[in-house]
Amino acid sequence: MRRQDADHKISELTGVGGTTKPHPLDRAVAWLSRRSRMFSRGWGDEAVLAEFSLRAHYRQMTAPISVKWHSHGHKGSEICRNGSFPSPLGALPEPAATVHVRAYSQPDSPSACVILAASREEGYSVREKVFGPLTARSIDLYLLESPFYGMRRNGGGPSKITVADHGLLALGMVLEARALLAYLQPHYAKLAVAGYSMGGHLAAITAAVSPFPVACAALATGASASAIYTQGLLSRSVDFKTLGSEARDRLHRLFDVADITHYPLPVRVDAAVISGCTRDGYVLPQETERLHCHWRGSTLRWIEAGHFSALLTRRQALRACVEEALKNFDGRGRQPTAPEPEKFESDGSL
Repeated sequence: MRRQDADHKISELTGVGGTTKPHPLDRAVAWLSRRSRMFSRGWGDEAVLAEFSLRAHYRQMTAPISVKWHSHGHKGSEICRNGSFPSPLGALPEPAATVHVRAYSQPDSPSACVILAASREEGYSVREKVFGPLTARSIDLYLLESPFYGMRRNGGGPSKITVADHGLLALGMVLEARALLAYLQPHYAKLAVAGYSMGGHLAAITAAVSPFPVACAALATGASASAIYTQGLLSRSVDFKTLGSEARDRLHRLFDVADITHYPLPVRVDAAVISGCTRDGYVLPQETERLHCHWRGSTLRWIEAGHFSALLTRRQALRACVEEALKNFDGRGRQPTAPEPEKFESDGSL
C-alpha cells in the first residue's frame, strides 16, 4: 500500500535523546496525575510476585481459544462485533478472567491487527478514534480490554491495582493477544499486533514470543518499562512512600522481567515498525533505540510529538506505522539491513 505525500512527509532525524524537552502536554498530564498514587495498595500478593516474575511464563504455550461473539452491528459495509473468551492465564481473579474483545471488520479483508490498550485505558474509544480508519484500508481490527480494566475490573478498578496485579495484567495481555492471534491465523493472510505506550511494549513481547509470523507496530515504547516507572514523568505518580525503602530498585528488577532484549527476535522482525516520540516525557528515547537495535532488521520511525500529543495530532502517522508493518510482511522471509531512523512530520490529522 503506497503512502501519499499529503498524509505525511518523511525526513531524517538526528540528535534524539538528551537534547529535546518533554512536550508541555506531557508535563501537564504528569502534574494532574501526581495525586493518583499508583500502587497505593502496595506490592500485593508476594506469592504472586515470586511465581509470575519469571520470563518463562511469557513463553509458555497455552490451549487454543474460541471466541464467543455476543452482538454485532453494521456501519455501511463495516461490521462491529463484541465477544469474549476465557483468559489463558488461570491466575487472574474473577471477573478479570474473562477477556472482552471488540472487532471491526470489512468483507474479505486480507489483514487483521490485534491492538492492545495503553496503561489505564478503559474501554475502546481511544483506540477506535486513533486506529478506526484502518478498516477502510482493508485491515480488520481486534481491540482487547486489559485485565483489571473496564469490564474486567476487580474491586476498585485501576487505582487499586497492586504491583502484583500489574504483573498479572502484563502477562495476561501477552498470553491473551497471542491466543487471539492464533485463533485468527486461519482466517487472514497477514496478521499484526500493535499498541501504544504500554500496549506497544506488550505488543512487542507478544510478537517476540509468538511461534508464528506476525507483523508488529510497537508505538511510543521501548525495550523496557523499568525507567518509565522509576525515572520518567510517570514515576511522579508512583506511591513510593507506601512501597517503602528500596522501592525503585525492586520495581526496576520486577519490570526487567519484561525487558524485550531478554526475548528472541520475532519470526518476522523485518515486519516490525518501532516508533518513538521526539518530545516524550514518559518513554526515554534511548529505550526506543535500544529496542530497535535489538530487533535487527526492524524499522524505526520518529514522530514529532509528545507522549500524549501524538494521540491528538499524529494519528495518521501512528496508523501509517501499522500499515507499513503489514506491507513489510509481504516480503516473506526477507531480513533487510536496518534502515536509517526516520520521522513523520505533522500531518494535521485528528
